[in-house]
Amino acid sequence: MRLPNVKKPCGKCPFRKDSLEGWLGDERMTEILESDAFVCHKETSLQCAGHMLIKGEENMFVRTANRLRIPLKLSGEELVFDSQQDCIDHHGHQATGVRLDNEIEESR
Repeated sequence: MRLPNVKKPCGKCPFRKDSLEGWLGDERMTEILESDAFVCHKETSLQCAGHMLIKGEENMFVRTANRLRIPLKLSGEELVFDSQQDCIDHHGHQATGVRLDNEIEESR
């Protein structure tokens, strides 16, 4: 049996360490990481490999597959952030060389 999931984080996966810094903002990434599962933004009929890798057993799809003893055959763990907080922090920062609004206020 094969489950409907992406096997490896795609090149534009927001859970990748090389995703655009500040792309989603920390609030949106926190919401996404608090969800039990997440579909791939490119293959919307499949579960996101990046979300499954970063969340592990916290991801409902991973738990279900493990209970049913269905291997997900995920790869690319080295591509995703080491922790959920690292991912949130990355998305909460603006691109290199651009200051956040509160940093501008503090510098005045």
